[in-house]
Amino acid sequence: MTESAETARNILGRFYRLVRSLPDRILHPRRHSLALRRLSAGPRPRRILVVCHGNICRSPYLEGLLQLRLPDVDIESAGFVGRGRTVPSSSLSLSARRGLDLSRFRSQSITKEKVQAADLIVVMDTNQARRIVKRFRVAAARVLIAGDLDPMVPSRTIRDPWNQPIEVFEASFDRLDRCAANLVAALPSVG
Repeated sequence: MTESAETARNILGRFYRLVRSLPDRILHPRRHSLALRRLSAGPRPRRILVVCHGNICRSPYLEGLLQLRLPDVDIESAGFVGRGRTVPSSSLSLSARRGLDLSRFRSQSITKEKVQAADLIVVMDTNQARRIVKRFRVAAARVLIAGDLDPMVPSRTIRDPWNQPIEVFEASFDRLDRCAANLVAALPSVG
């Protein structure tokens, strides 16, 4: 490939990513506001299920954060693949630096029982939300896309850091920190 062809390809790739993310950037402020209103208007959840693809990076971290900040709520996490797997070392060390001990965590599979028991289901992207609604016949109102709670990054997807450099873990966990803070702040007070 010639240098000019590679340059053109890079420009087209950046343009494609920009156009592809345009709806998220435009709709994010409204989604953010609606997510916060929905959390504050409803009853305080007794059980929250946090879901990501493999239940070894994002959902264990968010589960740990929420357990610390919502001691009155039963928080659990699960994933679509595998069970019994440990948290990757990058996630383990970064979580520990942020005050979470995930050394005993083992991944769980999402089940009908877990979904039915949850008052609120927090997922990492729109595909996971659709999959849960369709597979488990759950009302869409019970499913919350975590990225909608992030006031800073206009993307619904919390990037999966699995097999990525530590910087990707840091960026994903920074987003989850903001999402957890907004979720906790939006919930009605303990009655």
